[in-house]
Amino acid sequence: MKITKLFLVIAAICLCPLMYGQTGNNGQSQSVEKTIRDIRKEYNLVKSQIATLEKDGYAGELFCLHTIDNKYGKSYPGVGVYRGELFFYYEAEGGCPPILRMVIEKVNSAGKTIYFEALYSKESEVLFVFEKNEYDDNIAKRFYFRDGSIVKYSENNVDIQLDTISDETIWIYRAASAHKTRFDIFFEVE
Repeated sequence: MKITKLFLVIAAICLCPLMYGQTGNNGQSQSVEKTIRDIRKEYNLVKSQIATLEKDGYAGELFCLHTIDNKYGKSYPGVGVYRGELFFYYEAEGGCPPILRMVIEKVNSAGKTIYFEALYSKESEVLFVFEKNEYDDNIAKRFYFRDGSIVKYSENNVDIQLDTISDETIWIYRAASAHKTRFDIFFEVE
């Protein structure tokens, strides 16, 4: 009789999550997946606004601050060819500080290229970072953030466990924060 009761208790514990919705880590996983869906939706919106920016002209939804490092191609010591371009895409309304929405960075250094994107929320939080770097075997790295913490990381569309990310990889988040600071300082000078 005790074995039957024990079996029923164990079965109930195992079946409750199936009957009443997922709990524990799977509930957290669903929350992360919703966050990622929301970030992808925002990313697609901003990228579509960027794609039509030149055509839309004054009617476009975003502004663009474009900077070029080493515009005239002088040979960099120890590097040779070097050129860096930064595109800051932002929203602006009269009397309000501009809101950075995306940074795109393209760097050509010693014949290799680095491509970097960072998406920001309207509250200036980093939401997403992408990097593809020839110095790093052209691995496409994607970081998704919620409340300043990484919630998902992938390399070439393969999910990587968050507890295995090296400190070298974390610099990508710091680069997104540094670009935001650079943007803020530019508009602070006005």
